[in-house]
Amino acid sequence: MRRRDFAGLLPMAALAQTGEDVVLTAMKLEMARTSPLNVIGGQRIYYLECALDDAVAFRATASLGALFSANSSAFRVPRVAVRIGEPKFDNTNYLFSEVFMGTRFDPDQFPVDNNLAALRQGFWLAIDRAYKTALEAMGRKRAALRNITQAEELPDFSEATPVKAIEPVPVLTLDEGVWKERIVRLSKVFTGYPEIYTSSVDFEASRDIYYLANSEGTELRYTETIAFVRMRANGQAADGMRLRESAFFFASEPGKLPAEAEMERQVRETAENLKGLLAAPLGENYAGPVMFEAEAAAQLFSDLIGGQASVMRKPVPEPGRPFNPPAGELEGRLSARVLPANFTVVDDPTQKTYKGRPLMGHLPVDLEGVKPQPVVLVEKGTLKNYLATRVPTRETKGSNGHARLPGSFGGYIAYASNLFVKAEDGLSGDGLKKKLIEMIQQRNKPYGMLIRKLDYPSTASFDELRGMMAGLSARPAPLPLLAYRVYPDGREELVRGLRFRGLNVRALKDIVATGAEEAQFDYLANGAPFAVVGGGNYVFGCSTVAPGLLFEDLELERPQVELPKLPVTPAPPMTV
Repeated sequence: MRRRDFAGLLPMAALAQTGEDVVLTAMKLEMARTSPLNVIGGQRIYYLECALDDAVAFRATASLGALFSANSSAFRVPRVAVRIGEPKFDNTNYLFSEVFMGTRFDPDQFPVDNNLAALRQGFWLAIDRAYKTALEAMGRKRAALRNITQAEELPDFSEATPVKAIEPVPVLTLDEGVWKERIVRLSKVFTGYPEIYTSSVDFEASRDIYYLANSEGTELRYTETIAFVRMRANGQAADGMRLRESAFFFASEPGKLPAEAEMERQVRETAENLKGLLAAPLGENYAGPVMFEAEAAAQLFSDLIGGQASVMRKPVPEPGRPFNPPAGELEGRLSARVLPANFTVVDDPTQKTYKGRPLMGHLPVDLEGVKPQPVVLVEKGTLKNYLATRVPTRETKGSNGHARLPGSFGGYIAYASNLFVKAEDGLSGDGLKKKLIEMIQQRNKPYGMLIRKLDYPSTASFDELRGMMAGLSARPAPLPLLAYRVYPDGREELVRGLRFRGLNVRALKDIVATGAEEAQFDYLANGAPFAVVGGGNYVFGCSTVAPGLLFEDLELERPQVELPKLPVTPAPPMTV
C-alpha cells in the first residue's frame, strides 16, 4: 500500500469524494500554467509530474488489557517532479539534483478539504520550487561534468506509454469501537506471561488514494486499502540477552482479517515462543547443513532477492567528492548463476491472488504511472533481468513497472511486489527434514540446524540491530528468531543468540534440496534494512511464495555483544 506514516487528527469523513475530482483538476490547471517558466528560466520543461497521496487511517494500540492509544488521521502528501533539458540529458541523476538553496514556501502537506483554490496554491508553489531546483541542479551538473570523465553516458529518462485510469473511491467502513475492544482483549493474553517485559497488539486500517498527472498525458486515481493486526513481545533472558517475537495478520480490509479466536491463538503462540526463547540455551558457533522451513525461506528470499532485484543508477558526483553507494549483491551479475538450475524466480505485480489467497503486492500501475509487467528474474538458476523504473541503467533501458518507493537524485526505487520462487523436484511431506538428518549422519555431526522463522520485518530497535551487526563486513541476512538444533534422532531443541555468517545471495547456489510445500509470506516493505518496523515513512505491501530450503553448508555464530542488566526489582503482579 502506498501511504506515508504522517500523523494527523482529522475525521475520515473529511475525504469523501463526490462529483468532479478537485485534486486532478488542480493538478492539470497548474501544470497548464508552466509555460512562462520556460521563458523566464531559459530551460525547457520537457517533463512535469504532479502526484499526491490522499490517506485516511485509524490506528489503535493496546497492552496488557489496556488501551494505550486510538486515533483517526487524514493527510494529503504531494510530490512534484520537474525535468528540464531533454531525456538524453536533464537535471536528474546528479548528486545534488534535489538540493534547493532558496526559501521554500510550498507545504509538506496539502489541505484535506476539496478546496480548489487552496490545492492550486499548493501545486503552484511546489512546481515553482521544483523548477528552481531543476535549474540549480542543471547548472551544477554541467559544471561537474566539465571536470570529470564519465565511464559511460546513459540517457537520464526513458519513454513510457501514457495511462488514463480514474477508479471510483471506495469508502473505508470501520467500527472503531469494536476494534478497540478486540485488541484490548487480545493484549490481555500476555498478562499470563510475567516473564515478558513489554508487549502490544496494534491495529490499523487505512485507505490511500493515489493521484498522478504528468505532461505526457497520464492521469491516474486509484485506491489501495489495507488492514493489519500486529502482535509484539519483548523480554530478557537470565543473562540479560534481549529477545523478541512478533506476528502479523494482513488483509485488504478489516472485515477480511481472521476471526478473533484465530488471532488469540496467534497471540498465545507468540507468547509461548518468546517464553521458550527466554529459557532456551545459548546457541554455539556452527557450520554445516541448515534447513529453512517454507515461511523462513520466503522471508529469506524477500530480503535477498526481493530487496536486491534492482540496480541503482550511480549519480554524477562532484569533482573531488566521490560518491560510491553500496552495490546490491545481484548488480553486475546478469547471465550468472545465482541459484541451482531447478529454480525460477518471477516477480508478478499483475496477480491478485494465489491459490485463493489475496496477494499483497498487486498494483494496477506503479508510482511513475507505468503499467507493471511480470519479470522473470531468474530462469533455471541464471539471473535474467532486474526490476526497473524509467531511469535507465547499464542493465535496464526502460521501466517494467516496478517503481514502488520514492528515491533520490530525481528518481524512484524499484522493488519487488509478488515474488514467486519455484523449484522443481521438491521433497514432499517430511522429506526435507529427513534429508537434513541424513546429511547430519553422513557427516558425523552432533546436530543440524533448522530455521523456522526470521526476524523479517524486524521489530528490533535500531540500537539492538547495530549491536547484533557489529563486526560484520558484508551485508548481513536477517537474524534467525526461531532456530532449532535437530539431532540425529529427529529431536528439536530451541536455541537463542545466533546470527548468520556469510549468508548472502552467493550462498543461494549451495541449496541442495527444496520442499514441495510452499508458504506465502505477506509483509510491509519500506526500503529500510530488514524492512524494520518504523524504519521508513513510506510503506507498501509485498508477498513472497517459496518452498522450504536445505543448504549443504551455512555458518551461524554467537556474536560478542554487551548485554544490559536485568531489572533491579521483580515485575509487579499482572492482576489485582
